Amino acid sequence: MYVVGLDIGYSNVKIAAGPRGALPRLILRPAGAAPLERLGERIGAVAEEGIAAADRPVVVDLGGVPWAAAIEPERFEDWQRPLHEDYPATPSYHALALAALQLTGQRAIDVVVTGLPVAQAGDPRRRESLKRLLTGRHGPGAASLEVGEVRVIPQPIGAYLDLVYAATDEEILERIETGTVIVLDAGFYSFDWALVVKGELRRSASGTSLEAMSVLLERAAQEAAAEAGGKPQPLGLEAALRAGRAHVLQAGHRLSLPSLLGRAAGPVCAVALESLRRSLRRESASVDLVLIAGGGGSHYVRAAAGLFPGATVVVAQDPIAANARGFHRYAG
Repeated sequence: MYVVGLDIGYSNVKIAAGPRGALPRLILRPAGAAPLERLGERIGAVAEEGIAAADRPVVVDLGGVPWAAAIEPERFEDWQRPLHEDYPATPSYHALALAALQLTGQRAIDVVVTGLPVAQAGDPRRRESLKRLLTGRHGPGAASLEVGEVRVIPQPIGAYLDLVYAATDEEILERIETGTVIVLDAGFYSFDWALVVKGELRRSASGTSLEAMSVLLERAAQEAAAEAGGKPQPLGLEAALRAGRAHVLQAGHRLSLPSLLGRAAGPVCAVALESLRRSLRRESASVDLVLIAGGGGSHYVRAAAGLFPGATVVVAQDPIAANARGFHRYAG
């Protein structure tokens, strides 16, 4: 049985693909998608054929219109990506989903497991709509692929399952099996949390805040503009962060990216964690383990440790891909 764990975020597309029960192959691509005509033209020696495969767009067909997907959002001209709660219903999301399935290289996929933010995963209409989008035959003729079954779960549960299967430390395992675990998933658009008590999800104490990585990057871009002049460039900061660069250029000045993000993180994390604190008000169990995942997770470590004194704080291994790996595990 071939399984794909698919986590389509606002900033990255994460794919964990492979036979059920085996270690999956991981694919990570930027979550930029727009009509092909909006793609900027590569010049001379850096024409599209000459760049690395991971930077080339995946071209998919949406109702007869070619779309370029799975590349940096800043490469598109006069195009704004969707940043709202109906993202899974947008053409951009559809294009990224088709591109992700194509990137697996498979023509038949038995099960796709994907996720929605906690606040949306409990809505049957949203789950069914996403299942319909992904299930069945995709693409034209001989190049088509077929998805047999789609399962939709709350996004942070992917990271939780990833830890359940990967943990070897006895203390961590004890806290997972008999204690209370809070999973913090710091994504680009939403900051999600899920409370799991002795292996059971407490939906009423799980939730979503919009004080996420997109807000942090906007604040950091404003910090950069205030320091060096010019216009705020959140897309440039996002691309630099994804590429692992330590510095960014702002109006000709070379600025430290970790410093910019560190200065912006305080107020953003505080608002998100206050929403989390309110959602836990009625819970009698104390938190034994905090699991942090998502591309922005590292910025919440200090604040989370202060909010849950005595709890063990664990950052997921390769936190950006943690949900996708857990989704793949879920099918097994």
